[in-house]
Amino acid sequence: MTAASAEDAGFDAPEDPVSELPPESYAARIRRRFRRSLIGMVGAAMVTGILIASVFAPLLAPYDPTSRDTANQNSPPQALRFADGFYSHPLKVELDAVTFQPVFAADEERRCPLGFLAPGWTYGFLGISLERHLLAPEAGCPVHLLGTDGQGRDMLSRILVGSRLTLLMAGLVVAISVSIGTTVGLISGFLGGRIDHWLQRGTELFLTLPELPLYLALVAIIPRNTDPVLVFFLLAGILSLLRWASLAREVRGKTLALQGVDYVRAAEAVGAGTARIVFRHILPNVLSHVVVVITLMVPSIVLVESFLSFGFNMLGDGLRDAIDPYE
Repeated sequence: MTAASAEDAGFDAPEDPVSELPPESYAARIRRRFRRSLIGMVGAAMVTGILIASVFAPLLAPYDPTSRDTANQNSPPQALRFADGFYSHPLKVELDAVTFQPVFAADEERRCPLGFLAPGWTYGFLGISLERHLLAPEAGCPVHLLGTDGQGRDMLSRILVGSRLTLLMAGLVVAISVSIGTTVGLISGFLGGRIDHWLQRGTELFLTLPELPLYLALVAIIPRNTDPVLVFFLLAGILSLLRWASLAREVRGKTLALQGVDYVRAAEAVGAGTARIVFRHILPNVLSHVVVVITLMVPSIVLVESFLSFGFNMLGDGLRDAIDPYE
């Protein structure tokens, strides 16, 4: 029985359950499609773990990253064990029977316990002076889970604390580069004409600059007695100026390809403004490419691509598939 015949017979027409559902927003579609990507979710978990570790680096670092253990220079990693608490066997120096060179070996007869949330070196967090650490070794019994460098500094602590500045630099450079490159590419590709001509000549000027020599030259110009905070922002600005141009060319090409599609022409026909067409209709269709560029740019900046790029690229694959409107 159709809805019309049901009304004629005096019955209420059944309601369509699909028509009662609220329309799904673009952001909701991205979240739903991203949650279906196993690789993307694993990458997101890894990146989240890296960010959490960098924020709480002093809590996780067992030693002051600047302190030196002269008795354990270039020592190998020590294994973490658990039996009635966390511990590790200390290292002792022995002579190799063949080469007669001093080598490190674990002293199986001794234990160096690590206290959970025990006091250690003092650090500041949100203006508060703290000394508790997730795993703190006892004084006089050093434990270096990732070994030490040539000056006896704990490698695990240096990696954790150093990741904060590295990721902050990467985030700032990516934010500036992507904002400039995406905006220039969208405007250049959509408006065309003289605006496109001069924007592309400026983009080509930055593309012709040799990145590494120019970067080294600009760094050498900065005086050594400059404030470290100022040096940080100067380096971020230098890297940003050298990285936005290639993204601008790529976004321009995609904008030119999308300029003649039906929904853009329909928006122009109803009198939509340039800003609304560019950022409302064209930008969502180039975001998938921008996300891939971001996930490739971050590990190249932090200079630990062998590890971080694997986590960020997995996250980028999931975000690209979720944002792509043609999926």
